[in-house]
Amino acid sequence: MLEPHQRAARIPNAPEVRWHQFLSGRFLGPTLGLAIQAAEQQTAEHAELRGILEYANDGSLPVVLEFTGALNIETREITVHETRPEWHYSGQFSENGRVLTLRRDGQAKLIYLVHEETLVELT
Repeated sequence: MLEPHQRAARIPNAPEVRWHQFLSGRFLGPTLGLAIQAAEQQTAEHAELRGILEYANDGSLPVVLEFTGALNIETREITVHETRPEWHYSGQFSENGRVLTLRRDGQAKLIYLVHEETLVELT
């Protein structure tokens, strides 16, 4: 059986829906969540991001931190810098934009889009 992020990455988008339309969504995984609150396109290939990261562990209340980041629109690659300078993530959105892989210190975190159409497809 496929994991939720694997199934979400396989959901086809309608022809008029491009992957970057999901940027303003909320992405969640077992211990990590990310919400992009603002994306400002700087050039044809580059956008600056701002939002929040949520960390939760074993049912505890989440720790919420602000982040800034950058997105390469053509390659779907993202970098995320928390307010703590030692915490830095890099990653990439899936082709359909519904799954985001974030890496820090060699460990990958797979988080998927929490939005009505994606959740309906996953159930």
